[in-house]
Amino acid sequence: MNARRVGIGIGLALVGLAGCATVGDDAELGAEADAIASANAWYLLDAANGLGAATVSVANGYKVECPDGHFGRTCEVRALVVPADCNFECTDGLLGLQGVSLVRGSFEGDTFVIAAGFDTFARDLGTRSIYRITGAPTCAHDPCPTGLLAQKLDTKAKPTAIVAVDFAHAVDPNYVLDPTRGDAQVASDAGLLVTGHIVLHVFRVDRVFRLETPAPACDPQLAARAHVSLGSAPELYQARTVAEAERHVDPNQDPEDMHVTWLVRTAETPTTVTFTSGINDLWAERFVVAKTGCAITTIAEH
Repeated sequence: MNARRVGIGIGLALVGLAGCATVGDDAELGAEADAIASANAWYLLDAANGLGAATVSVANGYKVECPDGHFGRTCEVRALVVPADCNFECTDGLLGLQGVSLVRGSFEGDTFVIAAGFDTFARDLGTRSIYRITGAPTCAHDPCPTGLLAQKLDTKAKPTAIVAVDFAHAVDPNYVLDPTRGDAQVASDAGLLVTGHIVLHVFRVDRVFRLETPAPACDPQLAARAHVSLGSAPELYQARTVAEAERHVDPNQDPEDMHVTWLVRTAETPTTVTFTSGINDLWAERFVVAKTGCAITTIAEH
């Protein structure tokens, strides 16, 4: 696992695609009637002592009924419970607060049970609200995913449609160098958790939250990368479209001896993801990765 996690952001106005929202926009909710349901809500993990006592605050400044009965943005709990697959690296990052830790879960008495945990590359949260970006469950051709929606956490407000996600200025360099990491998260069951703002229908990401737990049974993107790389190929170039991949030139290679191996996510169904791989300006293979088990089936070769 990468030594640091992912984090980032998205801020957007609920009234328009060109606006942005900050945590401060929701800071003055006031009355108990403005509180959200505490079950399966999203929280920031402010302080933790392993699986012992912890402090959680509601994402985006909303309120819940805390275990002691008061309505507030911040609650104290006696203990944390993590999913069974949260191993040492997970607990080290998630509960060690090396980045900003974001959890979805519920109170059971004075214990907080974590259903899903995310954390970021950098500790500073920034000032923008946290959103979950998802895509359509199917995609007939590249670029995939499509049908992008940004939903502000802990609200029932109608999600905002966007046309693309821009990672160029993300805090985490992994997403700057390879934005398709974010595409894979958008297409996953967890979705892409971020902060940032929208400009001309494009979500400009500040921070990305990477899923720590529960671990997916299969990651089609990683399976496709391994299938194409085979451990010996030059560094793999991942693009959003085949046309983009075929035009790519590696500035670090000799123009007379260029060898660019590339991979593109070209289609998706509820059960499979289709990829196209190639070398330089020619595609070489189209193959399908099953979302359950990651079995790979070649459907065309060139």
